[in-house]
Amino acid sequence: MVTARQQLQRILKRLEGRSEVTPDEGVKQILALPAEEITEPLTEALAKSPHYLVRLVAAMALGELKAATAVPTLVATLSDSSLTVQRAAAKSLTQIGKPSVPELLKLVDSEDLSMRRWAIQILGHIGAREAAPALLNRFPKEVPEMQRLILEALGEIGSVRAYKLLTEQASSGSQEFHRTAIEALGKLKDPRGVPVLLEVLARDGTEMRKLIRDSLLSIGKPAVPALVKALKTDNLTIRQVAAEVLGSMGDRRALKELVSALKDPDPFVRQSAITALSQFPSKSLFEPLQNLFRDPSQEVRFQVLKALVKVGREKAKPFLINALDDSDWLIRLTAVQGLAELGGDDIVEPLCRALQDKEWSVRYHAIQALKQMGSLQALLPLMRCLFDPHPQVALGAIQALESLGDPRAIDALRRLASAGIKEVSSAAYRAARALQEIAQQKGIRVPLRRPVKSSVSTARP
Repeated sequence: MVTARQQLQRILKRLEGRSEVTPDEGVKQILALPAEEITEPLTEALAKSPHYLVRLVAAMALGELKAATAVPTLVATLSDSSLTVQRAAAKSLTQIGKPSVPELLKLVDSEDLSMRRWAIQILGHIGAREAAPALLNRFPKEVPEMQRLILEALGEIGSVRAYKLLTEQASSGSQEFHRTAIEALGKLKDPRGVPVLLEVLARDGTEMRKLIRDSLLSIGKPAVPALVKALKTDNLTIRQVAAEVLGSMGDRRALKELVSALKDPDPFVRQSAITALSQFPSKSLFEPLQNLFRDPSQEVRFQVLKALVKVGREKAKPFLINALDDSDWLIRLTAVQGLAELGGDDIVEPLCRALQDKEWSVRYHAIQALKQMGSLQALLPLMRCLFDPHPQVALGAIQALESLGDPRAIDALRRLASAGIKEVSSAAYRAARALQEIAQQKGIRVPLRRPVKSSVSTARP
C-alpha cells in the first residue's frame, strides 16, 4: 500500500521535472493527503529542495494546512532566492496567524532590511496587537520607507498605543507619511481621531477629501457625535464631508442636524445633506426636502428630485411631473427617470408629453419608460417619434412599438422604412415584419408590401 508520504514524494518529484502541473494544482493534490503525515516532509522539502517549484508548492501548502510547526522554516524562507517563494512564505505565515508572531517579532530588529520589511508587513496583516510596542519602538530608528510600512502595520493592528504616533504623523508628518497615517487612523477606529482628521481636512481641503472621508467611514458610528457637531462649523469642506459621511453611515442620531443642514447657505452642503437624508427611509423627511424643489441651484434640485422618489415614493409624482417643465434638461431627465421608477397608469400622459421635449435624451428616456410600461395609450405618441430628427430617439420608438405588438403601427413603420434613412430604415422594416406576423397570428389582415427606396437617401417625411 502506498503511504501518504510516498504519494507526496511523487507529487514533488513531478514538480522537479517541470511538469505541466500548475502550483495550484500541485497544492490541491497535496491537500488531499492526510495533513498529519505530510507536514514534516513538506517542511523538509521547503528547507532543502533546490527546485523552485517544489519550494513554492511546499510553502503554499503549509499555509493552507496552517502548519504551526513549519513557522521557523517559513520565516527562513523569507530570504529565499526567489521573490515568488518569499511571497508564498509570507502569505502562509499570515494564514497561520498568531503562532507566527513570536518568530516574526525576532526579525523586527534584524540587521537584514528585507527580513525586517517582511516581518513588519506580516505582523500588520495578522493584526498582532502584541507587536505594537516593538513597532513603535522601532519607528524612530527606521529609514523612511520602513517607517511608512510601520504606520500601515499599526493601522492594521488597530492598537490604541499607536494613536499618538498616528495623529502626529497625520497632522504634521512629512508628505510621505501624511496619507499613510490618515488611512491608518481610520483603521484604528478610535473616535478621538475624528477632530484630527477634520483639522487636516480644513487645512488641506480637496487634496485629502476622499481619503479622510474613507477614514471617517472606517471609524464608523463612534464618529457620529463629532460629525454632527462638525455640521455647524464655519469650514465649508468640513460641513460637506460631515454630511456625506453621516448619510453613508445611516445613523438616525444625525437626522435633526442633517435636516437643519438643508438650510445651509452653501449649495454644496445642501446637496450633501439631501443625499444623506435620502438614505433614511422616513416619510417624515418628505416635507423638509420638498421645500428645496425650487432651489436656485440646479445640482440641489437634481438631488432633491432623486431624494423625493426614495423618501416619498407616490407622493413625489406631482413634483416629478412639474419638473418636466424645468428650464434645465438634466432636471427634466431626472424627472422622467423618477417617474419610470415609480410606474403607474397616471404617469403615461406626462411621459407622452415628455416625448416632445427639446432635449433628445429626455425624449429617449421617456420612450424607454413607456416601453417598459407597455401601455397602448402611448401608441400614437410613439408613432410620432418614428420620424424624430435624432436617430437614437427614432430607434427607441421603433423598439418600443415592436414591444407593444400593436399592428396599427405597421403602416407608420413601413413609411419610415421607405424613407431610406440609413440609421433607422432597416430597423423599421424588421419591426414592421415582426408586427405583420403578430397580425397574421391574430387574424388581422394587413397587406405586406415591400418598402420602396426613396430617391433621396436622407429624406425624412
